[in-house]
Amino acid sequence: MRLLMLSDLHSCIYGENQCQLMSRIIREQPDCIFLCGDIVDDKTPRDGAKQLLQQITKIAPCYYVSGNHEFWSGQADEIFDMIETYGVQVLRNEQEIVTINDISFTLCGVDDPAATGTRRAGSYGEAEAYQQTLAQFQSLGAEQLCVLLAHRPEYIDEYAKYPFDLVLCGHAHGGQWRIPYLLNGLIAPNQGLFPKYAGGQYVYDGMTEIVGRGLARDWKPRIFNPPEIVVVDVVGTGKA
Repeated sequence: MRLLMLSDLHSCIYGENQCQLMSRIIREQPDCIFLCGDIVDDKTPRDGAKQLLQQITKIAPCYYVSGNHEFWSGQADEIFDMIETYGVQVLRNEQEIVTINDISFTLCGVDDPAATGTRRAGSYGEAEAYQQTLAQFQSLGAEQLCVLLAHRPEYIDEYAKYPFDLVLCGHAHGGQWRIPYLLNGLIAPNQGLFPKYAGGQYVYDGMTEIVGRGLARDWKPRIFNPPEIVVVDVVGTGKA
């Protein structure tokens, strides 16, 4: 299976009607598309997000989980309803069996921690409440591939408590500034300076977490840190 993950668009626009972004997505020929939060921004108009959402479901099945900015907008429920009108399934602390190319796997999606607490801009929610939300996945079976869509990568030790094989996240924006081979990221929200999980692939107790560097472009320059589409090819071992 080829899985494609997008995160942290923040309603940015890449060419007329998102033509540049869509061209790259189509080129990858994904079997499933995952959107891991902050596709919509709390301040920027939603046009860029809508242009993307109205096109991607024509390519492959699409699943969405929230980021912090959807809740910071104060209109989270309205945003989720809007996303679903385009045929994108929003996963809110739930799981389902997805079948792609006759291959079934368990797909889980969790709300960003900002769903807890005050939900006001600048509030990243409550870690304890987030941990309790994740606890609902403890009964997942280990017989087939289990994938978690989340927004926040720094909770990797919590994700590893459950039978997830693959976790896909965003949020860190690639650490904003990078020095290839020396510095993987300068600063990221909730991780501070020199974030450990800024972008890339991390293996933790047999679980793989992949952190997308996101698609946001704003006043902060991205140095050696271009916007990123994440493509994950899942290949079976052939063993039962």
